[in-house]
Amino acid sequence: MKHVFLFFYILMFSFTIKAQSIEFSKYFDVDLDSPVPDLKTLKAEYMRASEVYDPRYIVSWELGHAFDDVWRNVITYYGSSEKRLRAKGEEELTEMIASLPKETYPYIGPFLHSVPNIPEKILNMPGIKETKNKFPERIAPQLAGIEDLEFLSPYLYILLMPEMWPENRKPTDMPRKRRAKIEQVPYDAAFYDDVLNTLEERGFGSVGRSKYSELKDRLRTVNVTKTSALTSADVAAFTNTLDGVLEFATFENKLKVISAGALLDYYEAKNGTALDMNTLKDIVNPCQRLALKIKWAGLQTQFSKAIAKEGFNLKDWALTCDKTIKAYRTVLISDSKLAWLKMYKKGVFNYEIYSLKPKWRNRQLASIYSLLEMYKTKKEDVDAVLKNEGAVRDKFKPFCSLMLLEPQSFI
Repeated sequence: MKHVFLFFYILMFSFTIKAQSIEFSKYFDVDLDSPVPDLKTLKAEYMRASEVYDPRYIVSWELGHAFDDVWRNVITYYGSSEKRLRAKGEEELTEMIASLPKETYPYIGPFLHSVPNIPEKILNMPGIKETKNKFPERIAPQLAGIEDLEFLSPYLYILLMPEMWPENRKPTDMPRKRRAKIEQVPYDAAFYDDVLNTLEERGFGSVGRSKYSELKDRLRTVNVTKTSALTSADVAAFTNTLDGVLEFATFENKLKVISAGALLDYYEAKNGTALDMNTLKDIVNPCQRLALKIKWAGLQTQFSKAIAKEGFNLKDWALTCDKTIKAYRTVLISDSKLAWLKMYKKGVFNYEIYSLKPKWRNRQLASIYSLLEMYKTKKEDVDAVLKNEGAVRDKFKPFCSLMLLEPQSFI
């Protein structure tokens, strides 16, 4: 049934859907001092979580080389039966269909009636029930007149809907752009030569800075907290640890961290502290989440050795790392992305979002909250990163700089 869900998920967000909020901050807060639970018991419980089959592994590289007889029997039975849609999936599918504009029903209803084991609850929905074995009346002009079009598979009826073709949609009225009148300033080669000679090789961060920086900038933060500000010395020390972190990130250690992450997600879901898209937590605070997974993977001692030369412990390193990343994201942010962030913060899209069913609404709100949190920083942190901009940029390169802006894990 996966293709059914994918079909409706894509369709639902192809239209503007027209009317209670969750406090998301608690989901993104990372407690690095929390005790590690009994992982042996948790792993055994995680392995038994499947109602149908216990795969006896968490990640694919642990599955072994022999084909499992139990699994063979399970897939043989389910492959020859129609009992594939669980109650939870039924509710999701029902909500997705109910959220679609009623104009789409003639194009999706016949398809639903042709799929085995679609619940009666869905097939009897007003607007869906009437479409059984019925060919849509409204046909896109691009397809009208095609011979034997009525024999088209119901799976493709959605292509018959006129609104699915971009050229049939009403154009959005955009304000007319006017070219601003800018006074022409003659090019002064000597001026730009002077600027380039003044500018340091690694960017604008140090322009106008005294040769002797302030004392507080040359000192490390003794007690790093989530609210303490970065100093230039903090950022420099953090960047100096990244070579050691790169050496720590062996293939074996990566596998252990990924396995620990799977257990962490399961544990949070079990205790009601997980999001539907739990990877959003890794986007907002990649280093604190990494530190938590390192603890769960039993690699804290090994990782601590990699960062010890700069006097960091795991917690201080993670907090300093996340502050540096958020400040650097802010340094690199484009005007267009900043404009979108301001629109999200002002609630420009609230009408459309609050018109969605609770499940989808909360996913959208969580995504927006995480996007705003990605750039939550202090002026002092940004200043500290700017003074070390070149080192930060160069040291982050091996880790893929995209993780500073997009959904990527740190390791």
